[in-house]
Amino acid sequence: MFSKLLPDWVVSGICRLTPKWLAEQGVSAVLTDLDNTLTGYRGYSPDKDVAEWIRSMKENNIGLMIISNNHSHERVAGFAEPLDIPYISKGGKPGTDSLLRALKTLAVNPENAIMAGDQVFIDILAGNRAGVRTVLVEPYNMNFLFYLRRICETPFIRLSKKKQKR
Repeated sequence: MFSKLLPDWVVSGICRLTPKWLAEQGVSAVLTDLDNTLTGYRGYSPDKDVAEWIRSMKENNIGLMIISNNHSHERVAGFAEPLDIPYISKGGKPGTDSLLRALKTLAVNPENAIMAGDQVFIDILAGNRAGVRTVLVEPYNMNFLFYLRRICETPFIRLSKKKQKR
């Protein structure tokens, strides 16, 4: 059970996932969380670096799909639609239904996809349960509740970083 909470990689931000690195890993699609992964909470557009990252993914034919637990369809659509990125709101993570639906939509096998997100108990658990490799990204914002949650996630992050160095 604990292994389902270990990300395959821990990176400082989504932009660290370059097309070259993804290709080396055999990744052709990135399933990604929205809040605190692509933008801060309540953000309706990406910052300059994330906008460039999205452009780079598209230029290199790497499929993207946003899977957000956000219950505001308008919020998720408001971010994704102007960027022409498919999305799922109310994703139900750590359940796997939305991830499996995303894989089918993108026509990609689990071994050729990754799930990127900022929360171990939500994004990483969902990705591992769905059979895709996982990337924990540093969050945009660390409010008090997130900080408390991160304390609980720290042992899993440390184990993953140790494993990653091998």
